[in-house]
Amino acid sequence: GSSWRHEVAVNHRDLDRALNPRVVAVVGDKRPNYMWLNNMKTVAGKLYSVQLDPNELPGIAALGVPNYPSLMDIPDEVDYVLCAVPREIAPRIVADCVKKKVGGVSLFTSGFAETDTEKGIALQETITRIAREGGLNLIGPNCMGLFNPKAGVRFGGADLYTGESGPVSFLSQSGNHCVALATVGAIHGIKVRIAVSYGNACVLDIPDYLDYLAGDEQTKIIGMYIEGPKDGRRFLNALKPLVGKKPMVIWKGGQTEEG
Repeated sequence: GSSWRHEVAVNHRDLDRALNPRVVAVVGDKRPNYMWLNNMKTVAGKLYSVQLDPNELPGIAALGVPNYPSLMDIPDEVDYVLCAVPREIAPRIVADCVKKKVGGVSLFTSGFAETDTEKGIALQETITRIAREGGLNLIGPNCMGLFNPKAGVRFGGADLYTGESGPVSFLSQSGNHCVALATVGAIHGIKVRIAVSYGNACVLDIPDYLDYLAGDEQTKIIGMYIEGPKDGRRFLNALKPLVGKKPMVIWKGGQTEEG
């Protein structure tokens, strides 16, 4: 159930590290286009790759990104991890993130509870348990992760601006809508402070991000695309302190039969 969250408060220092990272690691990126590493080359701080497959190493070396066989081998403290490994390997990476004390990890990996299969649901329960027990900020799974223009952190494959951020933070259960708001918004003069595509929300749900944004001075306006929060009461309680302080626009999805 969702009651665990009331006993385990989100570690805001770690969440702050994850959302405004200085050291970023991409785990499991691969050919043909190294989508994540190419897009993360704009990272303002340090960028690392984690990949074991010998076939991928020359391509990663050609990008000029230092690669290590494991997260544990990275010589720096890692603020944010983008994980793009197959779902069977995801629990091992999440466990390494706990050991490495990373600020947070986004799981781009899909094939979890959204598939409504026994295996997908079981794997999601496993990564959820590892993250909760380890106090790890896990974004996703089945998400595009984080866009922070100032930190130079971008979604994979999306051609996005960096350097100059705006006043709008956007939280979205849909990866496509999150990328669309970031790209189309900029054309219309809406620049992003932080955009989070949070997918299946198995650990961090929308109230956790709202609690953070309530105290974030750079966020002046909050936009949300929500199919459904896991705990409606908690969601309302997270909205209340923001009323009258930061305008909020909520786009409610999933109202059709298919949705």
